[in-house]
Amino acid sequence: MRVIPSSPRARRRLFRLGIALTVAGTIAGIALSVHSPKQPNSAPPKNAPPAQRVARETRVTSKERREINATLDTFLGASLDRSSPATAWRLAGPELKSGSTLREWKAGTSPVPYFPTREKTFGSWETVDAGPNYVVFDHLLVHPRRGTQTSSWIFSGEVVKSGSHWLVNRLYTIAVMQKPTKTGTHQVGPQDYAAPGSGQGSAQTSGGTLGKQWLLIVAGLVGLALLFPLGFGVASTVRSRRRRRQYTEHRSRDLPALPRPLQTGNGADFRGPRH
Repeated sequence: MRVIPSSPRARRRLFRLGIALTVAGTIAGIALSVHSPKQPNSAPPKNAPPAQRVARETRVTSKERREINATLDTFLGASLDRSSPATAWRLAGPELKSGSTLREWKAGTSPVPYFPTREKTFGSWETVDAGPNYVVFDHLLVHPRRGTQTSSWIFSGEVVKSGSHWLVNRLYTIAVMQKPTKTGTHQVGPQDYAAPGSGQGSAQTSGGTLGKQWLLIVAGLVGLALLFPLGFGVASTVRSRRRRRQYTEHRSRDLPALPRPLQTGNGADFRGPRH
């Protein structure tokens, strides 16, 4: 099997291809070997003042909690089972009313999900955030009426103060409790479908990232593979020039002199056979 092509043009093309591949491999190796820029230090400077921790206010007075419970009891009792859309509209905040009308609420189209609740009072919520005129709550557990096929739900929401009254500004489902099993109850919520946390994601990323040494090894192997056609082209070029020079020297030589005429025995010149 002939490795080196016999055509000078093919050898020249192979040589140029080897040079191009070698240059590309060299550039890639230099790019991989360049040190990455130094990451900024996340630690605070020595003369920096102490960090100010923003504390989230969660204090709700007993009076405010009684007022909020009264609003939730009336609103949820009227909106969840669609028993009194007008009452629910009156106790709804601006966010719940945005994009809808009282006519739509009366027709059964409401941002509040339908749920045939068993409870008459809804005071089992926990405070997440609170301010002068708002309270964000969580873990409001409601149970279905007996005989229904649904399971228990957990709500979160927000109430805002308008004048002397509290209005339900947000209400959404955050979890659905599955029926109890041998291993206990199971809560299905947004966390079951969320992406892994920062700690887990960073650990996976750090474990799956190749180090710079491996990249340099790969670049070295690629460079060796690219040097083969370059050496092949150089050898072919040198060999082609040597043969061309030998051929030129051979043609430039003078023809050898003819032999001296041979004398025959009778003194006549022997010229060879005549044609």
